[in-house]
Amino acid sequence: MAFLAKHPARNILLTLVGLALFWALINAPVMLTLWRHGFDDGTYSHSYLIPFIFVYLLVVLARRGELHPRQSVYLPAVLAFIICAVGFYFALTAQLSLLYWIFSLLLLASACWIVVHYTLGLAYAIGFLLFMYPMWGALQYVLQHLSVFAVMNLMNLTGIPTYVEETSVMIPEGTFVIAGGCSGLRYFIVSLAIGSMFVFLNLRSRVSVVKFMALAIIGALITNWIRIVALVLIGHFTEMQSDLMHDHNNFGWYIYAPFIILLFWYGEKLIKQEPADVLQKQEEAAALKTYRQYTPNAIIACCLIVLSSSVLQLNVLTSPIDTDNCNQHQLESEYAPYLPYGPTICTMQQRAGSIAYHTLSALYNGDDPDGKPTQYQVHLAPESWQELRRLENGSWTIRIFRNGREQHFIAYSYITPTEQVASETAMKKARISSALKGERRSGLLWAHAQCPNNCDAVIQQWPAVSQAFSFQQF
Repeated sequence: MAFLAKHPARNILLTLVGLALFWALINAPVMLTLWRHGFDDGTYSHSYLIPFIFVYLLVVLARRGELHPRQSVYLPAVLAFIICAVGFYFALTAQLSLLYWIFSLLLLASACWIVVHYTLGLAYAIGFLLFMYPMWGALQYVLQHLSVFAVMNLMNLTGIPTYVEETSVMIPEGTFVIAGGCSGLRYFIVSLAIGSMFVFLNLRSRVSVVKFMALAIIGALITNWIRIVALVLIGHFTEMQSDLMHDHNNFGWYIYAPFIILLFWYGEKLIKQEPADVLQKQEEAAALKTYRQYTPNAIIACCLIVLSSSVLQLNVLTSPIDTDNCNQHQLESEYAPYLPYGPTICTMQQRAGSIAYHTLSALYNGDDPDGKPTQYQVHLAPESWQELRRLENGSWTIRIFRNGREQHFIAYSYITPTEQVASETAMKKARISSALKGERRSGLLWAHAQCPNNCDAVIQQWPAVSQAFSFQQF
C-alpha cells in the first residue's frame, strides 16, 4: 500500500493492471474457455495463483524502474496489435483453441507495448500468464513415456519381478497403469513456473540461471518417477491393499514439497554468488525517477481491445440458425451422443426397409468458442460400447459397436454451410476455409441403428439411405 501511495511509477502500474483487467473482461468468452479447461483441472490447479503473480511481477518491474511510459503514439506497436487482431479473428472464427489463446495473449502484449516501452521483464510478466493456459498437454505423451522408461529401469534395481508393456507396469501383486495424469506434467509446469520466477526475481548470472532451471526441471521429473516407484513398492508390500492404490492424487505433493525446499536452498546459495546490491540500487534509483504518462496511448489501447474483442465478434458477428423445420424427438439416453455447449439439436426417426434409424442434426452458430462438433468432450457413442470397425464412406464415418450381444451402427458427418466431410481433420480444414469467408457456423449429422444380426447389410445400404434421409442443415 505504501508503494501505491508514494512511488512515482504507481500510475503507470495501475494503468497496466487496469488494461489487463479490461482485456480479460472484454474477452470473457475466451477467458471462459480457460476456466472450463484449465482452472477446474488437476493439472492446472495452480492457475488460480497466476493472475495474482502477474500483478506482483508488474509491481516488481515498477519498483525496478522498468515501466517506462511512452510519450507519443508508437506506430509499430499499433501495427503489431492490428496484425494480432486479424489473426485472433480468424483463429476465433475457425475455433482453433490453441491459436486464439496465443493471439489473445499477444493482443495484451501489444496493448502494453502501445502504453510502455517493452523490456524483457515485461515480456516475462505477460508470458507468465501462459502457465494458466491449458496448452501444455502436448508434453504429456513425451513425459508419460519418459516416466515409463525411468520406472522400468528403477524397478530393475529393486529385484521385484516386473514386466512393462506400453504404459502398464505389472508385478506379481497387480498392474499399475502410468496414465496421462501420472506423466508428471503438473510437477513440470509448477517447477517451470516457480523456477523461472525465482530466476526473474533473484538471479542475473547466466551460469546460475542454467544451473537453477536445470535442477528445477530435472528434479520435478525425478520426483514423479520416485512417486510412481514408491506406489508400486507400496502395492507390492501391502499386496495392493493400501488406500493409496485407490486414491494417490495428493501423495506426490508430499514428495515434491521437500524437493522445492531443497531447490530454494540451492537458489539461496546461488544468490550469494550474485553481485551485491545490484537490484537494491536499481530500486533506489527507480524511486527517484519522474514518470510522465501520455494518456492518449492508454485510450488508444483500450479502443483497439474493444474493436478486437471476442465479445464483439461472438455476439454481434454471429449468424442465427433457422429452426423452422426442426423436428424434435427425444433420443434414448442409452445411445444418444453427448453434445455439450448448447447446439441446436433436431432429431427424427426414419426407416429404410425393416431397419429403424434415429437421426440427429446438431447445429452450432459459433457464439461459443467451445461450441463445435469436434470438441474433445463430444462423445458420439457410449464409452462402454466396444468398437468393432471404423471406415469412411464418402462424406460419412461409419463405426460398428458391440453392446453385449447387440451390434450397433453409427454414422456421422461434419458440416459447414458449404461443405460436408467425414473426419475431424477434414473438418478443421473446412472451418479454416469458412473462417476466410467470415463464416463460423458448423454442425454434425448423426445416425444410429441397431443391426438385426451383423451390420454388413446396413453398411452396404448406407450410401443410398443417407441420400434419401432428411437432415436439418443450414
